[in-house]
Amino acid sequence: MTTSRTIAVTALILTTALAGTSCASSTGNDPESPSTTSGSTAASESPTASPVPNDWQEASVDAARLQVPPDWTIEAGGAETVSMVAPQDDLGYSPGFGNLLASNLGGGGDMTSNVETIAGYEKDRLTTSGAARLKRLPDVTINGALFYHFQYEKDRTWNDSYATVTEDGEQQITVNWDFNKSDIDRKGANALIAKVMPTFERL
Repeated sequence: MTTSRTIAVTALILTTALAGTSCASSTGNDPESPSTTSGSTAASESPTASPVPNDWQEASVDAARLQVPPDWTIEAGGAETVSMVAPQDDLGYSPGFGNLLASNLGGGGDMTSNVETIAGYEKDRLTTSGAARLKRLPDVTINGALFYHFQYEKDRTWNDSYATVTEDGEQQITVNWDFNKSDIDRKGANALIAKVMPTFERL
């Protein structure tokens, strides 16, 4: 597709937002960071548009889509979920993947309050599931969609969770990222995420 999308500037915004945790987290030895307290974090401003390369692939669900480079693999899971697998190394192993999911909400409300509500639920879920070094990074706006962003890790993986809502408040759109610590450091995982997230569009 050749329609204008936000990539270059948004990638810089995402990379900058992640930079504060990249160096220490890449070793897995950074000190425990407290979870963000309730209340919205400052959101980044909407970026300037830049085109998606013609050879990139579309990964889509009913409510949204992302674009990934041609060396990524897309694994569809139905109308409400799709996986985006990062390129394999020389031994045929991928360092990780992202999942794009759509789920139903009750509808109504404005975007900011809806995003803050689902962020609260996600923080509780991650806390009870044992996510380590859980941090809520600044919200980011991509093509008019306001996302919360949590970053955390598990014993073997680097993880990121983004989510927004449709304009009518009827659906939650989530992008979860999962990368193996044995195959990639935190800085490398951040770079892959920052390459893909700016292509997000609601449908």
